[in-house]
Amino acid sequence: MYHQHRWTLEKLKARLALITPLAYKEKSPLPPFYYQELSGPTSKPDLEPDLSRWKIVPPNSNWGNWQTNFQLYTTFRVPEGWDSQKPIAIHLPLGGIEGDFSHPEALAYVDGVSYAACDRHHKEILIKPEWHDNRDHTLILHGWTGLGYTASGDPKMKLQMGEPQLAQIHSETRDFCALARVTLSTIENLAEDNPTKSLLLNAINDAFIHLDTSHPLGTNFYESVIPAYEILKTGIQKSGVPLDVIIHASGHAHLDVAWLWTLGQTRRKAERTFHNVIRYMEQFPNYHFSQSQPQLYQFIEEDQPQLLEKIQTLVAEGRWEPMGGMWVEADCNISGAESLARQFLLGRSYFTEKFGKNSDSPVLWLPDVFGYAWALPQLIKQAGLKYFMTIKIGWNQYNRLPYDTFLWQGIDGTQILTHFSTAKELGSNFASTYNSMANPQEALGTWNYFQQKELHNDLLMAYGFGDGGGGPTLEMLENLEIMNHFPALPQVQHSSVKKFFEAIEPVHASKMLPIWNGELYLEYHRGTYTSQAQMKKNNRKSEFLIHDVEFLASLASVLDKYYQYPKDEINAAWKTICLHQFHDILPGSSIGEVYSESNQAFQALTASLKKLQQHALDVIKNYYSGDILFINPTPFARNDPVLITDLNDVVFTKEDNNLPTQLTDKGILVDPGVLLPYSVTTIEYVKTKQDQIPEIAKITNLNFTLENNVIRIDFNQDGDIISIFDKEVGREILPAHAVANQFQIFEDRPLTYDAWDIDIYYDDKVDFSERAESISWVEFGPLRQTIELKRKIANSIYTQRISITKDSKQIDFDTTIDWQERYKLLKVAFPVDILAPVATYEIQWGNVQRNTHRNTSWDWARFETCAHKWVDLSEGNYGVSLLNDCKYGHDIHHNVMRLSLLRGPTVPDPLADLGIHQFKYSLLPHSNSWDEQTQAAAYALNDPIIITEGTKTLVDSSGSSKKSDFRQSLFSVSCPNVLIETIKHAEDGEGLIIRLFESQRKRGLVILKSFMPVQSAWETNLLEENQDPCLLVDHKIHLNIKPYEIKTLRIHLG
Repeated sequence: MYHQHRWTLEKLKARLALITPLAYKEKSPLPPFYYQELSGPTSKPDLEPDLSRWKIVPPNSNWGNWQTNFQLYTTFRVPEGWDSQKPIAIHLPLGGIEGDFSHPEALAYVDGVSYAACDRHHKEILIKPEWHDNRDHTLILHGWTGLGYTASGDPKMKLQMGEPQLAQIHSETRDFCALARVTLSTIENLAEDNPTKSLLLNAINDAFIHLDTSHPLGTNFYESVIPAYEILKTGIQKSGVPLDVIIHASGHAHLDVAWLWTLGQTRRKAERTFHNVIRYMEQFPNYHFSQSQPQLYQFIEEDQPQLLEKIQTLVAEGRWEPMGGMWVEADCNISGAESLARQFLLGRSYFTEKFGKNSDSPVLWLPDVFGYAWALPQLIKQAGLKYFMTIKIGWNQYNRLPYDTFLWQGIDGTQILTHFSTAKELGSNFASTYNSMANPQEALGTWNYFQQKELHNDLLMAYGFGDGGGGPTLEMLENLEIMNHFPALPQVQHSSVKKFFEAIEPVHASKMLPIWNGELYLEYHRGTYTSQAQMKKNNRKSEFLIHDVEFLASLASVLDKYYQYPKDEINAAWKTICLHQFHDILPGSSIGEVYSESNQAFQALTASLKKLQQHALDVIKNYYSGDILFINPTPFARNDPVLITDLNDVVFTKEDNNLPTQLTDKGILVDPGVLLPYSVTTIEYVKTKQDQIPEIAKITNLNFTLENNVIRIDFNQDGDIISIFDKEVGREILPAHAVANQFQIFEDRPLTYDAWDIDIYYDDKVDFSERAESISWVEFGPLRQTIELKRKIANSIYTQRISITKDSKQIDFDTTIDWQERYKLLKVAFPVDILAPVATYEIQWGNVQRNTHRNTSWDWARFETCAHKWVDLSEGNYGVSLLNDCKYGHDIHHNVMRLSLLRGPTVPDPLADLGIHQFKYSLLPHSNSWDEQTQAAAYALNDPIIITEGTKTLVDSSGSSKKSDFRQSLFSVSCPNVLIETIKHAEDGEGLIIRLFESQRKRGLVILKSFMPVQSAWETNLLEENQDPCLLVDHKIHLNIKPYEIKTLRIHLG
């Protein structure tokens, strides 16, 4: 009450603000900067500049524009008379405005050598003692001005240069201010009934009373600082004891590889951040830093190799912790199955190469991704890691998970020790953070927010400015030195992520940890399944293309011992793919420039992979006798028509039998019969003089009904599908009066994050397509029938070619749309006459069932979910699957299946998704369960048959013609529920690597064989380290596999 009446706390805060600037006891202005604008972030600094054309920037003047790369030049000299034993710093207030990332960031070069960085939170650079030499030293700042007010910036805004200066630091004043700052923050955050609160307030009040703050502040003040510090320090010691809680504080700089900036800016952000970490480690011997994402280290290796060498030294000393597991902190909703495996392989291999085996901490570190694939626990374990940490799940809209520390059980039963960091401000309504300020408020909040205090008292705090990098600050590090042992606070210790998990291992061993068996679904950012559709298409197409290249290159190497497997080129391609799977690139939440650059990168990637593919095909065709080779790059036998675009007037034969064909407006459709998994089939053809007439010219049916021997689809005059009738079982698939393939467009204005979110009320308003402008037949023949529709929805015009093929119930919708909407969400709906409380969604390395009802808040939250190539709704003996070739957002509510096609967000990219889009989806009615028929159709939709010219006649060494002996599958399995996902060369060149998985929650024996005898085989982990030898019977591999288990095999053929 006494201190309340006297406003003691408010007085002390004002006094602290008064004396904090006095830490600079002596000051000397720097000469004005010279300024030059640079063309981009990759422009190198001019370390020996000709200043004649540079602009001069006086103190307190405007300079530069937002989102501009620059360099500033000046010199500095320590004034005569300054104490050479005292620390001296360069203070760089370069200007800025309120708002994240709206301040210049620059790397400082002193005498031509990169040294440290400055930004909004790092304005002070401590200079080396050897520069206290009464000589001029050059200072060049190489950087970026920052964003400005918005993601797009305000070109009219300019920065205002402050008063850059040299300053001699009065260490005693700085130490007193740091201790006072921590004390006041602790007082403010302790409960009124905590006795330590009053004792601390008495102590700091006594210290400030002793401090001489009379005007003018000068010699008397500095002489009073040390006694005041001792009074405060003694008073604190008498005020109580720390809490019996250990917070493992690990310095960190969360760095978005791209977001509101491009990849080029990220390269600069990484080098700035890492330079400052090293400088602070020189000041604070106990400081420990943890950094994820090997991609960042590769940037440093390429741009600042000497900096990587310093990091290697710190890693060896145990002060710098490489961690994270993946190449980047990847999106785990959309990244494909093999992509997730490669994230681990690339990431851990890089750390091993640069820092030594097991130098990286065994934790998957994904603090900020927007969802977590249920296969992750198995991948974590197979990558040689033990732990998983995230924070983003705390952003859930509806439900908080009941645990912060637990065992996460994956789709296959693998359990991983998992922790959700609870670092947050005490009393904050916002979620936990990976950018902790390392202050008393967050130390108390971290413990207060933790839900399982009975289990353990060790917690984790990742501190340092992030998202745009930057890392820990001087103030944070000062705080940690003090909070290590401070009354009423948790004991905040310099530590590492690995040490934290090791500290809670005894709880794991005690069997007391709860188990979460199921998905970790983030109830937020659901729009990221759909935003920036071209990015998602690029990712999907590239994943399948590189899959095909690896298979073909492996086949070529098996056939031809002189063929050189392009390991380096393939790994470089995988790095490009994995880089663009970063959790703000692939989800669609970055600025437009990021996607302009990514489109160029994927165009180059595609060209490179196509060249590798053709090289492999050129080798393969020498081992097969035939005019044309049909190559099936999928794990399923296929029997779908193949379109050949560059031949006319020919008859195709296979094993001397004519093949069914159909002439279309785009080429000749050929029915090649059954194509085995991962196999090559040879086709011959002969020229014919018979005039061939497109089947469409023969059509006499004017009704718009697609029909073959197993299915019939009826359209109305508007272009809507009003009936889908399964002729094989005599069943109508649509409910009465329902319309299928219905485009639905919704107003899509989320509450906060535009590109990130779809909110549940989006379906308040819905509109539909206008009546078709035209309906016409474009194909009508024995192999395929196609109707083309042209329609409009809102301001967007689209064309669909709707097709069925012979003997198939699958209906394909090949769609092209000119998307011209803002704040809209486009879905396509298929109501089906199916009664099922759950639907099945394909995810990476398996599938998951999700409820179709909204019984609980957990169900309500899943109003939009992510799936990959297919979803399915089935009852006991019948079902319907919905397939796609590049889409991810889905919702299945009761009996209505919907696929999200496009969105129209404007932040951070005002032009997101505008323009032409082409995509394909399919509806597949089926008897019984979805099992392998749905999976096979989905793979076929995404990975077409590869067609290449063959070699007409093969000749052996005697000159005699011969037939190929390699017409069987390169690899195949005995069980349709087991899928061979990947065929590649081993990273070390020793044998082939086969990655397969069980896909239908079944266990049992599976036999893997090849067209060549298997000589030896080992099971390996994801890092391709041999684990156990495989059982071989008659040169075939016998494996026991469990539900959803991933197996990686090293195989030698002979």
